[in-house]
Amino acid sequence: MFPPYTQSGRDNEVLTVDGLPPGPVVVELEIRGDGYTGLWTLNRLNKEGDNLVNSTEENFRGRTLVQVPGSGRLRLKLRAEGPWQFQVLPLAAATRLTEQEMENRGPDVFLHTGGTADLALHYRGDDNLIVHLYELEGHDDPTTLPSYENVVNEIGKRRETVPLPEGPVIVHMEMADGPWRGRLKHLQPHSRRPTDGRPAPVTDMSKAQGWLRRGRR
Repeated sequence: MFPPYTQSGRDNEVLTVDGLPPGPVVVELEIRGDGYTGLWTLNRLNKEGDNLVNSTEENFRGRTLVQVPGSGRLRLKLRAEGPWQFQVLPLAAATRLTEQEMENRGPDVFLHTGGTADLALHYRGDDNLIVHLYELEGHDDPTTLPSYENVVNEIGKRRETVPLPEGPVIVHMEMADGPWRGRLKHLQPHSRRPTDGRPAPVTDMSKAQGWLRRGRR
């Protein structure tokens, strides 16, 4: 766990954040403007790496997953037109999925910590909707992410229902230029049982937090 890092500015910038724990983090970006927004990682040679944001959405706002290298130094290249605010947050700050409907716009990062469930999405954007799943069960290295499963890759307005395995699972809505609604359906209790034999409550975050906190002291 680490305190959020926040930086504000305007137009194009190279962003540097030192002292982060190696591994996946959540990057939140908000821009007030109607131009192109692009965000890339920079490697040790100062060359562009992963393209994290590629949007022409007016007043862009969204969250994405970023891998902090072993050095703990995150470098990002930002292209923007207008004032912006940038935050780096621990993975545990991702939005928790529940049966209560949520409504937002733009890409986002979610945590699913209950039993099997179906994620119902109603996307009202005109561009690509891309959703990946990262199953954390059995993945013991908190400095890396497991391989993802691409569960949605479609263009335009649509309704999607995605079956989710038992948590902890990271749901990364990698692209979503437009408004959307989402909630869990058919949520089941988690099969994991604590040592006293009682069924683990669906609301218990301990399983996810155990993975999220490992190696971050």
